[in-house]
Amino acid sequence: MKRIAILGATGSIGTTALSVLRTRTDLPVKVVSLSAHTSRNRLLALSKEFNADAVCFTGDRQDGFFHGYEGLKAMLEEHPVDIVLNGIAGFDGLKASVAALEAGADLALANKESVVSGGPLLFELAERHHAAIIPVDSEHSAIFELLKGRAKEEISSLILTASGGPFRNRDLSTFASITVGDALAHPTWRMGRKISVDSATMANKALEVIEASYLFGFRGDEIEVVIHPQSIVHSMIRTRDGAVYAQLGNPDMSLPIINALTSMSSDLAPPLDFTRLTLTFEGVDERRFPLLRCGYDALENRGGYPLAFNAANEVAVEAFLSERITYPRLIDIVRKTMELDWSATPASVEEIIALDREVRSNAEELL
Repeated sequence: MKRIAILGATGSIGTTALSVLRTRTDLPVKVVSLSAHTSRNRLLALSKEFNADAVCFTGDRQDGFFHGYEGLKAMLEEHPVDIVLNGIAGFDGLKASVAALEAGADLALANKESVVSGGPLLFELAERHHAAIIPVDSEHSAIFELLKGRAKEEISSLILTASGGPFRNRDLSTFASITVGDALAHPTWRMGRKISVDSATMANKALEVIEASYLFGFRGDEIEVVIHPQSIVHSMIRTRDGAVYAQLGNPDMSLPIINALTSMSSDLAPPLDFTRLTLTFEGVDERRFPLLRCGYDALENRGGYPLAFNAANEVAVEAFLSERITYPRLIDIVRKTMELDWSATPASVEEIIALDREVRSNAEELL
């Protein structure tokens, strides 16, 4: 029986994981602890349903429960688990990832911002505490599976697929009139507001390119992105002999989440009916999706640039969602922030947090 903690239990990833565990009582897992930011009633109901030993509220203080990120760390130390599913959204997930690894637990990571902002630190912690980092994003989960049993020298490149979001075919001359509702109308996935906007701009794919580089040790020029509107092919790898291997599946996060927690359980996803499939692929138009190139540039420059890209994007997306800026201005703020000097490499959690704060301050001045 594998003991697990689910952080961000009331968010998209946590909800999906618990939904599967609710119906698949045969899976060999025990939910030991749960966290949420402020959703007291929902979290306590989940704790009762899954008979969890402990809960933590990372936002508002709740009497009688673990509180904040120090409380999260204490919960993981006092109630040990084998693996932590980090489904916390945004940069705040970094401290949760650090807490999980310092507790000696394996980390099932759905929080790409952790790797983008603190990749070298996280992998150093994982090595020091003999813990594994297991990707949960559907694209990285697919690559993780495709690389099993293959030497890195056999692989010429990784291929990440992108749906193209809601603006794949929209007339470029109309981008100034894009509304929040337009950006949230993803054609394939049902996700949170921030990640839906990131999918529309392809900032999400840029973050995934950076994450893939850290996770699998490939350079930016060894990571391709191709638009695949059906979202059936989750990722591919090219081998040096010229072959391409792919993972296919319906657009459902249950498979990568539960595979990360339990290692290839059976019957998690319905089988594909190939008689009803039409799969198409196309290149990325960088005029339409300029933030993808920003992500590649951040990866090439290293230092604090990947962190800066994430922080500037979070500031700009929040401003767009609150209708303080237009869609083109969102793009402009990220690009202009990235023109500043972020070459210094943060070496600790404290330095990462300080640099993130500095980047956000610069981005906010551009609003």
